[in-house]
Amino acid sequence: MKISNLAVLAAALMASAAATASSVDFQSVDTDGNGVISASEAGQIPMTAEEFKTLDRDQDGQLTESEFANFGK
Repeated sequence: MKISNLAVLAAALMASAAATASSVDFQSVDTDGNGVISASEAGQIPMTAEEFKTLDRDQDGQLTESEFANFGK
């Protein structure tokens, strides 16, 4: 019983994160308006450090709009 409750909770959390990601637009996260999202800016939305690292394809420590477009997918 506990395992099935955990599975349901995990699925709900994943769905919630995906819904949040799809409702966040690049410009609202790029608060300084420099055209990229820093790790600090990304920390203002529900994005983990691991997600940031995965999205940052060129590993330059910032997300371009095209890199950010993959958030939640």
